[in-house]
Amino acid sequence: MARKPIFKCAADPEADKLSETLKVISDSKRLRILCTLFSGEKCVCEIEAGLAISQPLASHHLGVLREAGLIKVRKEGTWSYYALDLDAIRRLNAAFKEYLGAERIPEDYPSNTTCCTPSGSARGIEKAKT
Repeated sequence: MARKPIFKCAADPEADKLSETLKVISDSKRLRILCTLFSGEKCVCEIEAGLAISQPLASHHLGVLREAGLIKVRKEGTWSYYALDLDAIRRLNAAFKEYLGAERIPEDYPSNTTCCTPSGSARGIEKAKT
């Protein structure tokens, strides 16, 4: 018989979405691109020069970020301008805070002195909603 997760975050599909987005931004160049775009819309040539990367590499990383829904592209003639998708960044920030925000840590962060009760359920753990 399959076991049901007892931790709320283990049963929440939003955790999977956050994980996928964090995988996208775990690449340092993509993280730097996002950081650069916080100061405003940039032409791809500005991103290349600012990060000292080639045009194909910049285009690849911008494509991954765009596919993940984190940035938008605006075409003007032959130029492409990239900007943060502000709603997506706000959702990412909210999800990150929900799961990993420092404000979730209680001031009296508890130690655990017992692993499991004889019934097999963990002590003091929020049950997943069913």
